[in-house]
Amino acid sequence: MFQSARHRSPMTPRWVRGLIAGASLAVIATSHVGCGIDYVFRSISPLHVTGWSFAFPILPAQQQRLEEDMNREERSNKVPILDPIPGDFAPAACLDPPSESEVWHKVPKFKNGCPPFYETQRNNVRILIEKIGEKIDPCKIYPLAGPCQLVHCHYKCTVYYDELYWSDYPIPFNHVDHKVEVVYLDKDHLRRCGGPPQVDTPPL
Repeated sequence: MFQSARHRSPMTPRWVRGLIAGASLAVIATSHVGCGIDYVFRSISPLHVTGWSFAFPILPAQQQRLEEDMNREERSNKVPILDPIPGDFAPAACLDPPSESEVWHKVPKFKNGCPPFYETQRNNVRILIEKIGEKIDPCKIYPLAGPCQLVHCHYKCTVYYDELYWSDYPIPFNHVDHKVEVVYLDKDHLRRCGGPPQVDTPPL
């Protein structure tokens, strides 16, 4: 009786052979290539795309979003508590104006368009930062911070830039529009309350 060759199979089931092959590749990859288990698992981070520490190609938009998330975490999720400033002639409380990147992120965004039919760019950006207000609240107790003063810092940021519009098809043209945007930013922070002034008492 004729029997097809496809019915002839080894005694070991297919899933067992696949399991053995996968285990062998895992052992070779983690022991002979320099990527040991300790190296793979030591830098697991939720900010990575795959969660692993080895290199993985990502899109530029994903890289920009990850960098913005890390900068936001460093800037917003960590509230600094400054030390008190002793003395009657202490400097101004607001000594940390917003950076240009913080101001630029607050400017309304625009759609880039669809090149070559229509495209938009912003060039020659100039930013002027002015402090318009400063206020220090009286000392009170804040949870997880203790006795502190809340310092209010108000800034007016004026952004000058040139917005360029152009098209290459079907009718080539370009136009430059000089624009001004005004952004108001508040940078509040806590400052510890200072104790009573120390008075040198003469020795007894």
